Amino acid sequence: MSRTAPQLLDAILLDAARAALKSQAYAEQTIDPHAFARANKAGLLQLVARVRALRAELGQNYRDELTETHSLVVALLADDAAVSAAAAKKLCDPRTIRAARGRAKSSAKTGGDGEAQSEVTDARGTVPPAAMRRLERLERRLTETRAARDRARVQRDYANAEADRLRRDLTTAEEDRDDSLAVIEALRAELAAERARAAEWVTDVSAAAAVLKTAILPESVDHPIIEDIDMDPREREAVATALAARPSAPVSVADPKLAAALARADVAPDVLLSILNALLEPPAPVESVWVGEPREIALTPLGGGTDIGGSCMLVSVGGIRILIDAGMRANKRIDQAGPEDIDVALAGPIAAIVITHAHNDHAGYVPALTAKYPTVPVICTPETAAILPTMWNDSVRVFDRARGQHVRDDEPLAEPPYGTVQVHAAQRRIKEVRCGRTVEIAAGVTVTLFPAGHILGAAGVVVSAGPNRVTVTGDVSDLAQLSVPGLVVPDVARGSDLLVIESTYCWPRISNREAEVEKFVRMVAETVGDPANGGRVLVPAFALGRAQEVALTLRDRLPNVPVLIDGMAKDIAKIYEEQTAGTPRPLKIYGEQVSAVQPGQRNQLMRTFHRGVVVTTSGMLTAGPAVTWARSILPDPNAALLLAGYQDEDSPGFELLELAKTTRKATFVLDREELTVNARVAKFGLSAHADRKGLSSIIAEVGAHEVMLVHGLASAQRDFADNLTRRRFRVAPTRHWELDSFSRNRKALK
Repeated sequence: MSRTAPQLLDAILLDAARAALKSQAYAEQTIDPHAFARANKAGLLQLVARVRALRAELGQNYRDELTETHSLVVALLADDAAVSAAAAKKLCDPRTIRAARGRAKSSAKTGGDGEAQSEVTDARGTVPPAAMRRLERLERRLTETRAARDRARVQRDYANAEADRLRRDLTTAEEDRDDSLAVIEALRAELAAERARAAEWVTDVSAAAAVLKTAILPESVDHPIIEDIDMDPREREAVATALAARPSAPVSVADPKLAAALARADVAPDVLLSILNALLEPPAPVESVWVGEPREIALTPLGGGTDIGGSCMLVSVGGIRILIDAGMRANKRIDQAGPEDIDVALAGPIAAIVITHAHNDHAGYVPALTAKYPTVPVICTPETAAILPTMWNDSVRVFDRARGQHVRDDEPLAEPPYGTVQVHAAQRRIKEVRCGRTVEIAAGVTVTLFPAGHILGAAGVVVSAGPNRVTVTGDVSDLAQLSVPGLVVPDVARGSDLLVIESTYCWPRISNREAEVEKFVRMVAETVGDPANGGRVLVPAFALGRAQEVALTLRDRLPNVPVLIDGMAKDIAKIYEEQTAGTPRPLKIYGEQVSAVQPGQRNQLMRTFHRGVVVTTSGMLTAGPAVTWARSILPDPNAALLLAGYQDEDSPGFELLELAKTTRKATFVLDREELTVNARVAKFGLSAHADRKGLSSIIAEVGAHEVMLVHGLASAQRDFADNLTRRRFRVAPTRHWELDSFSRNRKALK
């Protein structure tokens, strides 16, 4: 009895299984052919369709049975590989043979000879023409379907690439918009400052005296007023010596109108000049001696005590409450990112806010406070006053992008702590005070600023209440940088009742800033190479301080290497130049070698800037132009990405550094885009903070009765406190402090 089509197909597949098991791949294994055939039907059908020799052998073995069986079984063993492949695909479904056989039987019962005849082979065992045409139609449809699928895939890939390109263009456009808005806001702030300065000059006798003195002695504009310069005392002494050494010249009036007026009034020019000098340089006030009851003074850290960020100190003298700094905390909801315990300050009046420097973690929350206290003065150095509007306006833009961060899905978006209106209001509350000047906050309560190093305009603060004094350093650097001199301890700070000092890098370690500079310069030189075959270096850096220090270092050490400054760092660099012009330490950042990336220029420069350094924000690769530049630079094997400072553990910069430790070539996801990392990745430090050695030197020089460590990690602070205690310094816990009887009695004995 002849076998049915399914039985014949099973026999063919069993022989195909035996042939497959004889191959080298299965030579070392003992496998049952029947089980193998049952488990791998689809694979064996494809094997038969692909191997012509196997089809020929099976066709010879089963030639007698092929004349009266299903046409698909016959087609499976046909010489034409396409016909065999089409049949193999259909035979993967066992219902195919049963359904076709049923139709054939039904047609035979009705006497029909069309479809039934076309489903069987002719007497020669070949596929009938009708079946061949049907298989050819199926093959054409399959080919067309595959082609359509491939076209759809290409279209999909192109659409995805176009969407990525448009997203990058949108990001670039937003960055250009932000750059333009920053320029506009900076110009508005500059205009507001000029208007305020003009309004002050209307009643400013000193300003009028300076104008008249210039009219008498035009060269006097080249003579800096020593008391008004924020400089190292040694530099101040050198300037004073140089001025004293100048030969005196007879007084003559250069302005003809003023000369005629003096002649008519019968006033000698030297008499007027002596009056003007008395107005411009009044005699130093006699130091007052406190004769009343001792003024109680207390200090409470409201943020940035045993961590870094949201720095804020509340100094209380009776009912007089002064805030020193009011910064933002990173990685928090924007409506909860102010100083951790700011509610303590908001529970009562605030007489003044003193800002040590313009970094966001020390000054970023101020507009939110001035919105609640619209008449409170904001005291800071002129340099800090010039920088703050740019920092605050940038924060407003960041708030808009960060409203959904750290917010649960079931919660509404976070509300920003302030907006542009509040920034403008805060600008109007700024009161510029130069270092060395003393400002009275209330009767018997004064503040004095002194140079702290760190960044341009950074200052420490001495709060005095009668004979009692608290000194708060803010962030400090005892070492001079290219962008700013080091800290200067003033006499008014020496012997303070309490010294509150930062402890960012207070752990025991050996730091060598010059070695880090050499390392950085060497890596840049190696990557950039010569003009013929050099590469690019991306330096993501913090916009305020670090970026300018990097640019000045490159200008000083590698004068032939082109440097671009992008992002907010370019605006801060301009402020650095403006604020130091006419001082003994003028900073020249821009020039032939160093230039700013103008709005709308970034995309073109990424295509054409092939050799040099790009310094841009943000320093941790979280946002900003640094992300856009990194997309271009990371895949480039001739490039390098050099991170310029601390990287938060949740930041892309930290992740990239960890990746670089394991292997050089890897993939890295940046802003949802997967990049191949072929560029060199490294980190270097140009710290603007004093290390343990520097902090110890400052503590010893101030010689305060007690020391409180803030702005650091608790574990490192404990170790440093133990070290100070062993060296006979008295360390106060980082919490509420007030002048106790022990300190008062010790002062009395002295």
